[in-house]
Amino acid sequence: MEKFVQSLANLLPTGFAWPRGQASTLMRVIRGLAASFNEHHEAVSEIVRQWQPATTVNRLAEWEEATGLPDACFGTAQGVPLRRKLLLSRLRTVELFYEDSSPAAPGSIEAICAWLGYAATVRYNTPFRVGRNRVGDRLGALNGRLWVTVTLTTVPFRVGVSRVGDRLRISALNGGEVACYLKRVAPARFEVNVIFV
Repeated sequence: MEKFVQSLANLLPTGFAWPRGQASTLMRVIRGLAASFNEHHEAVSEIVRQWQPATTVNRLAEWEEATGLPDACFGTAQGVPLRRKLLLSRLRTVELFYEDSSPAAPGSIEAICAWLGYAATVRYNTPFRVGRNRVGDRLGALNGRLWVTVTLTTVPFRVGVSRVGDRLRISALNGGEVACYLKRVAPARFEVNVIFV
């Protein structure tokens, strides 16, 4: 607000009739005008923040309606940070670098899982090659199957801590949403198999 006070005071003419003392009536009027300008400036800044998808809270429902969200994979009970993250991914699209037989495909899927909050390892079947593979390596054909192993952090049931009716293992994330999301974003040539451990 002090910048508005200073700017308005600089616009005034100089002289005895225009006192700059803080207790003068003129400067109190200038402070009142500066307060209204400052309030208007903050309101406009907040409006701009609400129309930006990365910072919106009040206009999030309008952004979701425009982009076809909420995402069916994540259900309707989503928090604001997850809703905003899904909105930004829909607007920016997920960057996937897929080439057949490329190690970038598993890396991209692992990055998507990490972005969703899951620790995952991804591999796909490759044919056994003499000279490159060793005894004990897995046999398989290059059949387009991606095997995604997702590690869910769970809290076991504990006597004295847990109560009757609690689940034996409680996980913060249930994993169903990651399987649904990966099957939607992965290219059609890949069959995604999600394994939870």
